[in-house]
Amino acid sequence: MQFWRLFRSLIKLKWRFASPSKKNVLLYFRTGAEVITPYFSSSEFQVLDLRESEVNIPIAIRCLIDRDLSAKNYARQFILAAKPKLILTFIDNFPAFYLLKNEFPDAEIWLIQNGIRSERGDLFGLLISSTSDHSNRVDKMFVFGSAIGKKYRRYISGEVIVHGSFKNNLVSIQRPKVKTVAYISTYRPNQKRDFIMPESKPESPVKYEEIISRRERAILWLANYCVENQLLLTIIGKHEYPRQEEAYYRSLLTGYKFDFMDREFSTSSYAAVDQSEIVVFTSSTLGYESLARGKKTAALMLDAEIIGAEALRFGWPAELPDDGRFWTHQLDESRFQEIMDYLQSVDDHEWNQVRGETIKDIISFDPNNSQFSKAVNSLRQSWQ
Repeated sequence: MQFWRLFRSLIKLKWRFASPSKKNVLLYFRTGAEVITPYFSSSEFQVLDLRESEVNIPIAIRCLIDRDLSAKNYARQFILAAKPKLILTFIDNFPAFYLLKNEFPDAEIWLIQNGIRSERGDLFGLLISSTSDHSNRVDKMFVFGSAIGKKYRRYISGEVIVHGSFKNNLVSIQRPKVKTVAYISTYRPNQKRDFIMPESKPESPVKYEEIISRRERAILWLANYCVENQLLLTIIGKHEYPRQEEAYYRSLLTGYKFDFMDREFSTSSYAAVDQSEIVVFTSSTLGYESLARGKKTAALMLDAEIIGAEALRFGWPAELPDDGRFWTHQLDESRFQEIMDYLQSVDDHEWNQVRGETIKDIISFDPNNSQFSKAVNSLRQSWQ
């Protein structure tokens, strides 16, 4: 069986027989290639694929000669061959990336925050052991907000540039349809319900079943609220198997009418957010991106209450009250009611004041990534 799995993996690989080209820009991991490519010409940009979907034969041979087939050595040999002047990544929770500056001091090293980060089981938990040796270094960190920027700087040296979410910034904001509510899916098709959540404390393990059951209760409440208030409900899908995801919600919300919008491409979810007057999320980067877009958004952050992790609280690491006008950490239907009623009634002027004051340190919005473009153009001038 193991041999068969290995064989299937091998035949799916793309094999590259030519050595990497010498180009100025290298994207570390393929993630984000579709949105980063337009900022560079084909003559200056290439991708280092470390997800085992593509293998460069000459680089693999060098690794064999070294007797080191690790991803770290593969990346090192690729960089030595390509000689990039800029190495950047969207996989900001991969600690090995932060050591590249030590070996390639002449290259610019940039990270782009690609999602909400936390501690236990995530990036900052992985970096805690290296806080004293100052080995984690980059030149620039493009982050969601100033609060998380300070957190990165505790573990990684480099310039912090607050610019919000890269993908979110690419999509123009559209006017919503009236009387509409969108729920952002957190569906995980292959997650077993007895799986121990990595954010939970070892002495107090929390199973995925406890998390998903709370979220399901919130979704069911929301579906009923939409019926009572004559609101059209849409589920914004997140998974690459949308029919399976839709079937899950059809089974859960039996008897309720709703639309399902699958994730066709990396930025399609933003269009779904914009079409709705109110957006609801329980645990999602897209929920914060919705707030950055100015949307009336309900944050029902139910995980923190039972896991007991500060990093799962709304707006972390910004310091906010336990409950606010549009957020809560309680599985409490009366609080859900207060939040949804408020979002339905608040006028745009008041909402923008409340939202702006709340998220000012959490996430920003930089249309078309103007700060990133400026940094690229400035660096490019030094190459000429």
